[in-house]
Amino acid sequence: MEDRTYTTSQVADKVGVSHQTLHDWIDSGRIPAPKLIKVGKNSIRLWKKTDIERARKFKGTLKRGPKPRK
Repeated sequence: MEDRTYTTSQVADKVGVSHQTLHDWIDSGRIPAPKLIKVGKNSIRLWKKTDIERARKFKGTLKRGPKPRK
């Protein structure tokens, strides 16, 4: 079994969205994210393949087109 993990930036690339879009999905509760892990002064998320698939699945539910203005 592969235990490889990915950074949020790597996951955004794999899913085909920007790093900010992925963070927006997390912040809005649309997708669950791995817990933050402290590394020195920084905090990172380490994503597994199942987390990536969940984000891809969510992206597939979205309608294409321009984002509505607020």
